[in-house]
Amino acid sequence: MASGIKQHALCVQVIKLLREERERRGISKYTLSAKCGLAQQTISYMERGLRQPSFETIMRVADGIGVDLEDVIRKARVMVAKRSGK
Repeated sequence: MASGIKQHALCVQVIKLLREERERRGISKYTLSAKCGLAQQTISYMERGLRQPSFETIMRVADGIGVDLEDVIRKARVMVAKRSGK
């Protein structure tokens, strides 16, 4: 898998895991937007794959949810590696 494609896949997986954790914890997009200082629409676009967020935005979302971004990235790496067969 090419480096750029792998990075994109990793970013997509991180966002998916953050969305799943937000939903699992029962945090609405509105509440999350207030916690991390982002527009609700920004979170919605990010979760639906309509925008690729900056690393800073991803960090703010993870902090707003209350998860360790390092753990999320680690899980995402494993999932991307499994999909690519490595």
